Amino acid sequence: MRKGKRLVTGLASVVAVSLMLAGCSGNGNNGNGGTASSAPSSSPSSSVEPSATGSADPVKLTLWGGVPPENGPQEVVDNWNKENPDIQLEYVRFVNDDAGNLKLDTALMSSQPVDMYVNYDYSLYEKRIKAGNALDLSTFSDYSVDEKMGEGASFWKADDKYYGVPTSKGPSLVWLNKDMLDAKGLPVPTEWGLDELRDYAAKLKDDNVWGLAQSDYYFNVPINGSMRKQSLQLTNPDGTSAFDNPFTVKTLQVYLDMMFTDKSLMPHTEQITSKPALDQMFVKGEAAMLFSTNQIFRTTNNLTEFPRTFKVAAAPAPKVNKDQADYIYAGGTGDVISINPRTKNPEAAWKFIKWYADGGMLPMAAGGRVPASKDFPIDEAVALMFKGVEDTYDLESIKRVIFGDLPLGLSRLDRKTGTEQQAVYDNIFSRKLTPEEGAKELARVHNKNLQESSQ
Repeated sequence: MRKGKRLVTGLASVVAVSLMLAGCSGNGNNGNGGTASSAPSSSPSSSVEPSATGSADPVKLTLWGGVPPENGPQEVVDNWNKENPDIQLEYVRFVNDDAGNLKLDTALMSSQPVDMYVNYDYSLYEKRIKAGNALDLSTFSDYSVDEKMGEGASFWKADDKYYGVPTSKGPSLVWLNKDMLDAKGLPVPTEWGLDELRDYAAKLKDDNVWGLAQSDYYFNVPINGSMRKQSLQLTNPDGTSAFDNPFTVKTLQVYLDMMFTDKSLMPHTEQITSKPALDQMFVKGEAAMLFSTNQIFRTTNNLTEFPRTFKVAAAPAPKVNKDQADYIYAGGTGDVISINPRTKNPEAAWKFIKWYADGGMLPMAAGGRVPASKDFPIDEAVALMFKGVEDTYDLESIKRVIFGDLPLGLSRLDRKTGTEQQAVYDNIFSRKLTPEEGAKELARVHNKNLQESSQ
């Protein structure tokens, strides 16, 4: 899937990303966060505890989310309900696709019970704000999202306000077969650029092993990461597209060289035709490196179905140039929980969100969802993520990348542009366009949609 809307500094993904085990998520729409709807007339007070209502019956809340209950949400609900007998929570699953999101939006506009819901896509989040379906969280003053989640959380601000709390983060990263690296005397990279990635891939490949495997989404990750400091729209100061720049040209050239000169990366057309399962290629030792996210835990942790003997290490996604000081890494905060302004129990919903973000979401870690809050017990999350398979990972490198302090950001490129640009990438990597021609075409497509959106 492709990222949506414009990029913000400091977030990521995703997915995603979040990138997520229950499915990929995108990001998307126009403007620097959009014009947020006004907050409801009755502003909740965070100082009021739900149990102070005087009612003998427990408060009942519903949380809508896209993750299957058995992958963590049900355990979260059970833990909350046990700890909070006065506030009982029910989880409602919607599939995170077009039909599922339509189901959620319909419920928000009707009388169906939706007290809280999870956003996985910026464009849908923005639309829900504009439709008046997300509570302005500035009405609460006892929790700082910026302080808890870091600079990358600001991606989710609209009119400098939060209408949801981002709870997870999912950086794009390069997974490494550490045994193969050790055999070649190559250290696990802590910072690198595309030149170094190409060099590693060339040294690691052989007749039966690709040096690198990656899906077509990741071709634009170095490009976007290099442009995010310019603006939220990936535009130049004059408002025109910034895709036609030296970072874009170099990125396209390096990947072409890996495909056709070094033969360390499967050619794009071959990958489209054969549709290989890249994570399985990696665990089978058919690729020494895999550009992906934490979504591969489903495969790398499953030693029964996908047995492996090598250790898995992690490196940050490559910059275009190793010495770039202002690079923003893909994969910022996500899984944004919003409160329905029509809920009868906003204080109870807010109490749950704080609990979930700072520790309650621990059962989700087993499925690879990385907590974003600085106050989250990281060691406990890591223990759950790799329970029973700890010895098959280089945990030091993984913790450094996933739980480190890399500046993260997500894409806000609109979906229409992203879809149309995919055809351009296809032409570039089938060698119908040169990198220079490809960069100009990516900018042309973006400019066309920028003009249409401004009319």
